[in-house]
Amino acid sequence: MDLSKLTNIHYLFSPYPDLGFSWLMRIVLLLIFLGAIALALLSARQNKKALGPIKKVWKKWQIWGWTTGVIGLFLIFFREVNAIYLSSRGYLLIWLLTAAIWAMFIIIYWKRKVPAKKKLIQEQEEFNKWLPKARRR
Repeated sequence: MDLSKLTNIHYLFSPYPDLGFSWLMRIVLLLIFLGAIALALLSARQNKKALGPIKKVWKKWQIWGWTTGVIGLFLIFFREVNAIYLSSRGYLLIWLLTAAIWAMFIIIYWKRKVPAKKKLIQEQEEFNKWLPKARRR
């Protein structure tokens, strides 16, 4: 594998790239994009059960999974049918990098914001247990 081709703009954005991917690359890309769709389905199920700040994280994973999976499968399809301009290697590379950065932002949100929000909710519940309850009639 020649990694120096990744710096060649003509190679990455050729309107008529060579034929489709190798079998190993097809399998890896399909695992990535079908795994993203599976994560979207799993997060939809978890989102129904979740409460509080974790619910927002599952919603973010659901959106990430559907978007990454569907657009990735379209890019693979365009490459296999050799669609003009849409089958270029650069678009797939850009999409993979974008999806990876997006996933890192979700993980950072999960690690930093969710524990802080849980702590804030617990402190609010601790405070509210000492307040007088309203009478019911």
